[in-house]
Amino acid sequence: MKLHEIQPPPGSHHARKRVGRGPGSGHGKTSTRGQKGQGARTSVNLPKTFEGGQTRLTMRTPKLRGFHNKWRKRFAVLNLTRLNRFQDGADVLPESLLEAGIIKDVGAGIKVLGTGDLNRRLTIHAHRFSSEARRKIEAAGGTAAIIEVPPPIREKTKRAKNQPKPAIPAPAEKAEKAEKAEKTGKAEKAGKAEKAEKPEPAEPAVEASAPAKAARKDRQKTSGGEAQPAPADDAQPAADASSPTDSPKPQKGKKKG
Repeated sequence: MKLHEIQPPPGSHHARKRVGRGPGSGHGKTSTRGQKGQGARTSVNLPKTFEGGQTRLTMRTPKLRGFHNKWRKRFAVLNLTRLNRFQDGADVLPESLLEAGIIKDVGAGIKVLGTGDLNRRLTIHAHRFSSEARRKIEAAGGTAAIIEVPPPIREKTKRAKNQPKPAIPAPAEKAEKAEKAEKTGKAEKAGKAEKAEKPEPAEPAVEASAPAKAARKDRQKTSGGEAQPAPADDAQPAADASSPTDSPKPQKGKKKG
């Protein structure tokens, strides 16, 4: 093998198609575009999956139909037949399974199934065991050790986020609140008892005061000159008793005597 004899593998390189070089080249005139039509225009930009107007293959194929559980747990399935490569009395751990290439990924856990026969006495550590696999492991003298997995941490829902957690008061704050409540309750009870014990005050008798009598006498003198008998105290209206001092109204248009 020499340097000038090295050639690329057949089919990896193709000669460029030369179009528009005259009718003798086989790709002249229309340049492999045909006569008129959508494909003959320079502005044509059809997708690769275009099939002339019919429903394309990418639309005809079924897609994500039905229910798909996004919390589905995918376990690494392991049959008993593949565990016969380990030595008798060995501990089979997930790390040893990954190193041996028996499983590619642990995923949500390792589940051991009962397909095949187990000829070794092994202590198998896995997350789940089928009933048949457990029976065969114990029959061979081994043990099936279950690996406990903590529950997954999931985000809180919107409802749980919007609801604030109730504040837990300190013991000192609780004692202060209880004392305040007791004091307010005692004060309310004492106020109610005082109101019940106090008698209701009697209404005062309506009596004419001395300034009211003097004002009436002055008013009589200025109006007629002669003193008119003053009405009895019992016949006085309640308005005079309410106002302690009545100022006489000046009469307009008359000279003072």
